[in-house]
Amino acid sequence: MKIVIAEGGPAGNVGSMALIENAIKIAREKHPGCEIIVLSSVPDSVDDALTKEGLHSNVVVMGDLFIVPLAGTFVKLAWLVQCILWIVYTRFLLLFSNKISCLLLGRRKKILKEVESADFVYCIGAERINDIYFKTALLSLSELGIFIKMGKKLVHLSLTIGPVFYRSTICAAKRILNASYAIFVRDQKTFDILKEWHCKAPHIFNSFDIALLQDSASEKTQQLLNEFGIESGFIAVSVIDWLFRKAKGPARMPEYNEAHAKVLDYIVEKYDKNILFTPTVVSNCYKVSDTTAADSVISLMKHKDRVVSIQRLLTPMELAAIYSQCYFGIVTRMHAAILCSGAGGKPIVAVNYLYKLREYMKNIQFEDYSVDIDYVNECALKDFVDQMFLNYDVNLERLNKRISSMRSDLMAHLMSV
Repeated sequence: MKIVIAEGGPAGNVGSMALIENAIKIAREKHPGCEIIVLSSVPDSVDDALTKEGLHSNVVVMGDLFIVPLAGTFVKLAWLVQCILWIVYTRFLLLFSNKISCLLLGRRKKILKEVESADFVYCIGAERINDIYFKTALLSLSELGIFIKMGKKLVHLSLTIGPVFYRSTICAAKRILNASYAIFVRDQKTFDILKEWHCKAPHIFNSFDIALLQDSASEKTQQLLNEFGIESGFIAVSVIDWLFRKAKGPARMPEYNEAHAKVLDYIVEKYDKNILFTPTVVSNCYKVSDTTAADSVISLMKHKDRVVSIQRLLTPMELAAIYSQCYFGIVTRMHAAILCSGAGGKPIVAVNYLYKLREYMKNIQFEDYSVDIDYVNECALKDFVDQMFLNYDVNLERLNKRISSMRSDLMAHLMSV
């Protein structure tokens, strides 16, 4: 048995790494002893991270079919033209046979040779059907279309669709999803879109993000606290540098940063809690890392002496261990929310930078503790914080019950296919 895990992101994004780790976990749970091939946009970083987490056994990490070069516009344009020509040639070959690697050359030949002998392809490109990133969306859909033409059973894990604006993306997405074997969505809106599109995949589940299954490096907890010089009971914070595309509300980055800075000072003054900034994106693959976003907030704070900002990349297991020691989290990143409330087991206040986070807060029944990023303000965050301290024990108990129920449902969905 061989499983290919496609569309993996870089290890520099903890959320992407959590999806990779838990896709491996699911593959091993469903098919003990299976061979696993992980396709990633930054394979070396993922290979190193899996080795560090002790998950590398029987796993081979390779580059994905399409890896956007870190270069200037001309080089990217030339690369895109080459990709289009390769796709046309490959689709032509697939008219005659579903085993075509012998007619190809180079890195992609090796990838398709592995896919040819695979039984399933797990797609973890959770947000690739998204016209905010329309260039990579069409390439991703082309890649999945090739796998389907090769006769592979395509399984989508933690799928979110949208926003989609362009007819080309919608048509391509419908074609791929209709030909897929199983689709596990992580939000109600995506499930509704599949119904609206009359998706014909034989197995469709309104489920949850597979990062809910994340394990924690609990044996490293004290070591991590010592490394960052902080004691348990802190407030964990995840912030982001955001472009506010198509935002309707009045808030933008200055208001976002100011609201966080004032509320964190308020927590220090009223509740005597230390603050720990926990980055989930630390990579040169992104324009602004979370560590830089944290610096922007910290620069506006009065009580900088009560703040620790983690500067290095944490693995998902390490971040889960850190979150298990916080009092609660104030998060903007999706997988900061999932790892804090899931593996960390601690309540969260959320600033929803995309609707996927709003949907997650609904799923865990904490939507009353969230605000959309373009409407964030000091008063709203202060109210959430006060309510969290006032109702902490009740919130903690109901969160852990809900997370346990969601995990059980997710595993039942996964094991039924």
